[in-house]
Amino acid sequence: MICVGSRTRFLVVKAASKLNNMLYLKNEDIMSEKRVIKIMILFYSRFGNTAKMAEEIAYGAKEISGISVAMRRIADDVPMEVVSQNPAWSKVVEDLNDRYPTTPIENLVNELPQYAAIIFGSPTRFGNMAAPMKALWDGTSSLWVNGSLVGKVGAVFTSAASVHGGQESTAISMMFPMLHHGMIIVGVPYSVPELTESGSPYGPSRIVGMLANKEIEEADIKVARALGRRVAEIAGKLV
Repeated sequence: MICVGSRTRFLVVKAASKLNNMLYLKNEDIMSEKRVIKIMILFYSRFGNTAKMAEEIAYGAKEISGISVAMRRIADDVPMEVVSQNPAWSKVVEDLNDRYPTTPIENLVNELPQYAAIIFGSPTRFGNMAAPMKALWDGTSSLWVNGSLVGKVGAVFTSAASVHGGQESTAISMMFPMLHHGMIIVGVPYSVPELTESGSPYGPSRIVGMLANKEIEEADIKVARALGRRVAEIAGKLV
């Protein structure tokens, strides 16, 4: 009788253990299915070059499973009356508006805390971020007071008309507010071979030409996608 009782207890314990493991694995599956890392790519683009980089960064981020990417564009500060005088420029703006309607800065500021990672992109303006991007940062005082961006992953990307046109200083200029907000900044490591041809450790950048019409090159694409993947991977580890 003792042997039978011991055997019964053993089977009961074994069955209970198996059931617990099954429930644990099921819960893990459910958590895995529901766990989505949200990334925002927030950019300002006048002639579509920064937008093209944003698309490549998004492509790289989406290569990592469980990633959701939201694209947000800041409105230009040039009146449409001026834009309409240049047919080629008007066409670019129409295309941008169709693909990425602009979002008011106030709405963008309120939306930022909803994301685990935010990647900021701006063309260079005299070695600095463009005014619309600066205006966005100037409107984030409430987020700073509340610590809403502390611990968020952040990264930057940029473009310029010429070699040594201010890409690195522009990238760094976008990092200053991120540091004040307590964000965790991610760059591009030299383990990405194309970094010797395009971009910098501070982030992807590319030369667009004096008329802002130079086609994006393969090295630019690979560095941009590498940043997207890296941000996604790091955000996934930290969330």
